[in-house]
Amino acid sequence: MLKAAVLPQHLSTSSLAIDRHRAEFADRAFEERFLRYCLPERNAQLKTSLLISAAFYVVFGLTDLATLGSTPTAWAMIGLRVIVALVAVGAYLAIARHPDSVPVSIRATCAALVAGLAVFPVLCWYQPAAMAWNLMSLALILMAVYVIFPNRFVYAVAIGIGASVAFGAMLVIQGSLRMDDLVALVLLLILGNSLGCIAARRFHLVQREQFRSAMLLQELADRDPLTGCHNRRILQSGLLDAELARAGRYGSALSVILCDIDHFKRINDTHGHAAGDQVLGAFAGLLQSMVRDAVDTVVRYGGEEFLIVLPQTDLAGAQALAERIRATFAEAATPVGGQTVRATASFGVASVPALHPHPPARFEALIGAADDALYAVKRGGRNGVRGTVVAGVEGLRSYA
Repeated sequence: MLKAAVLPQHLSTSSLAIDRHRAEFADRAFEERFLRYCLPERNAQLKTSLLISAAFYVVFGLTDLATLGSTPTAWAMIGLRVIVALVAVGAYLAIARHPDSVPVSIRATCAALVAGLAVFPVLCWYQPAAMAWNLMSLALILMAVYVIFPNRFVYAVAIGIGASVAFGAMLVIQGSLRMDDLVALVLLLILGNSLGCIAARRFHLVQREQFRSAMLLQELADRDPLTGCHNRRILQSGLLDAELARAGRYGSALSVILCDIDHFKRINDTHGHAAGDQVLGAFAGLLQSMVRDAVDTVVRYGGEEFLIVLPQTDLAGAQALAERIRATFAEAATPVGGQTVRATASFGVASVPALHPHPPARFEALIGAADDALYAVKRGGRNGVRGTVVAGVEGLRSYA
């Protein structure tokens, strides 16, 4: 017995949940989807931040000369600044070379920040008289860590707190400050990190909430509310042409199944439109339960017609799936009120073979071939499956 399908949650509640402690989506795959979506803007901001910070890190070497004079120590400190700048430039080049890699972007951010903050206590050690200026510089660097440099929230917190602990340890070891000044500086570091954490966490959460809202709106726009299947907008978006192009690029097979519930108008006329909707929902639920998750695509093509897109599936595999769906639907019944409704369906299958030298240029050729096969089944009495090989410019071959 088939039950009417409830709208499937392609974006499940668990995948949309945000871990508010880590300021990331709880579902790792959805978090990666978000990061890939943000990557172009993220990299543009990151590259600008890297170049600006590298330039200023070196330029501030003038303060070393002003404080220490033209001494070997001052020039050694400038050399350290140049090394940090080179790390930042290297991070910039890595991002430019791998613009589509999220891990490279994150590693580049962490490498530049860790290098700069590791050198900073060394620079401060030799300038105890400029401690106020150094503290102000550290506050600006912490702001960059939390807000300016795009990074995972947990990494930003670890780097910010680690840098503050290293700076505080340097002050204790150096012993140049009175206890009251030392306590005040430590409290300022705690305050700076706290404010930075709050700002960064809020920024990360807002970004993800906006992305979640956009994805939900897109999902609603792309899915049929009655059956939960994709609607025909997915065809207009060119996604299926992309599947055809991918099959041609990798030499893999690609098949589609166009199916239609037989005598659906009779069901509406006999049992009412509400019953017809339940039969549609049950049929859609059956289709979605028998295809591969995250691989195959089920589209409500129109009325009681559905289109199934099967990447990496040849004609024999697609026909076997269509036959299983046909037999299951014919044997099952849909509960409607206090009675059950039985129905059958017809299936037209079209396939592009693997490594075919002349694949069709447009997806419409596959859909048209499947439609011809479907109507051949209807002319033959319905409740059947018919398959066609789409041979591009060489024509079509049909199989019962």
